[in-house]
Amino acid sequence: MRRSLIGGAALLVCVFVAAAVVLGAGAQNPAGVPVLAVGDSTHVIVAGATSVSDLAAAGIPAPDELKIPKGAGRYDIVTFNHAALSREMEGGTLLLRVRGTEYLAEVHRMNFEQIDDDIDSYEGRIVGVGESDVLLTTSENGLIGSVTLGRETFRIEGVEPRARAERSASPLHIIYSSRGAGWF
Repeated sequence: MRRSLIGGAALLVCVFVAAAVVLGAGAQNPAGVPVLAVGDSTHVIVAGATSVSDLAAAGIPAPDELKIPKGAGRYDIVTFNHAALSREMEGGTLLLRVRGTEYLAEVHRMNFEQIDDDIDSYEGRIVGVGESDVLLTTSENGLIGSVTLGRETFRIEGVEPRARAERSASPLHIIYSSRGAGWF
């Protein structure tokens, strides 16, 4: 009886240690590497945030006003140089960095609108990756879209309230993974 009790306790300790290792590894963002950088125009403000307090600690004013999607358990807060990003996409290729690994995406402008309103949508694929998809819509100071690489989709959205974003030359955006709560 005593031997099985000790064995059970040892097994329980092993389970807790294994869970701590897995959760601890998932909570780390190695060297602050962003989950996704779009072109050379991405400026990371906070990498691997999990809460509003992470954003406050990074000096983001009024972080509780930001619209953080409920499914984003771990995310990056970034800004973009929108003019540079638009130029890159007009060239037909876009460099993407996913967790530090570089990929080249071939993109083309979608021509479904007849007016020139400085809002452009692009679609494409990542070169050499069968299960990939790139959908991005840009404006003067906004970006929304997704990048799918294999079974994972990265979402990009503006997070500031409209009035706050309109006062900013480079509004804040969130990038997060469809994997939600884990390390991207």
